Amino acid sequence: MAALGSALTQTVVLLMGVVAGQGAPQVVCVFGGSCLLPCRFQPNRNIVLHWIKKNGKDVNVHSYYYDQDQLNYQDPLYKGRTSLFPDQISGGNASLRLARVDLQDQGTYLCYARYSQNKQNTFVTLTVRAPVGTVDIMVVNDTVTCKSGGIYPRPELTWSISPRPATALQNTTEVHEDDQGLYDVSGSLRTVYTESVYSCSVQNEHGARTATMRQNPPMQSAPKSEVLLPCNASGLADITWTFNHNQPILRKRAGQEKPQVETEWQQHVGGLSESGSLLLHTTSAESAGTYTCTVSYAEETDVTNIELKILEDHNEGRLDWLKYKSKRCKDNP
Repeated sequence: MAALGSALTQTVVLLMGVVAGQGAPQVVCVFGGSCLLPCRFQPNRNIVLHWIKKNGKDVNVHSYYYDQDQLNYQDPLYKGRTSLFPDQISGGNASLRLARVDLQDQGTYLCYARYSQNKQNTFVTLTVRAPVGTVDIMVVNDTVTCKSGGIYPRPELTWSISPRPATALQNTTEVHEDDQGLYDVSGSLRTVYTESVYSCSVQNEHGARTATMRQNPPMQSAPKSEVLLPCNASGLADITWTFNHNQPILRKRAGQEKPQVETEWQQHVGGLSESGSLLLHTTSAESAGTYTCTVSYAEETDVTNIELKILEDHNEGRLDWLKYKSKRCKDNP
């Protein structure tokens, strides 16, 4: 044990004296995912490995010697998140797998390998990104809103309108940082032209995603009939239909043969075309409202809003009148 303590002391003294070199390999990791920090050395016997984060003061990330992991000195921040490849260490692979990547993991890491009388230092710089995911766009009354969240680094939101309006629209953008250090962004445009197509793009240095919204002309249908609500999907895409902006009707994932229809809508949905158009069985005035088709591709989302109006059933109204008139005659012979 005394020999082990002496060896550890010498190793720590050595590591404290190491300064991260320039030109360390860059590894970009996705927030919440797993990441691999590469390190290779000339294999030999009596291997001692230490992964250290150089962050002002050195932080013990993972250690390996005596042919097994040695985690007694591991910093609590990395507990249960690190692993090596034990069956590959004898072949010179000291790469570290880091799970559940967090923003705190960013920085420069040192891979120290000692074998026989040789020592090797390898530096790796880790950066974390949280790419732009879903961008939601919708219109309520005279305001178009666009939002996305869980992004890092800080994103920007921009608008595009076609055809371009003659007067500038009032717009606001807000960016907030959550307790994990990720960013949420939202924007709104006021005074909406129903004939325009609105595109909202959320981007940062790692990529962008765009959501486009168009207002189709209103449609009319008689009660207790069928109406085809148009949608224009092409290629592999997720298709979602909603009612009045927040009530789900169905969802069809890319590559899926049949859509998943919500229970309360199964009697109303007649089918879904290859382009995503919805065949709807209307029942009564309750079928009237705004139907939204959302088509999601890898980097873009297309949203189509359709207002459906249900025409008054004159025959039903006439039948009610005849029933009423017949009842009056019986009551007053």
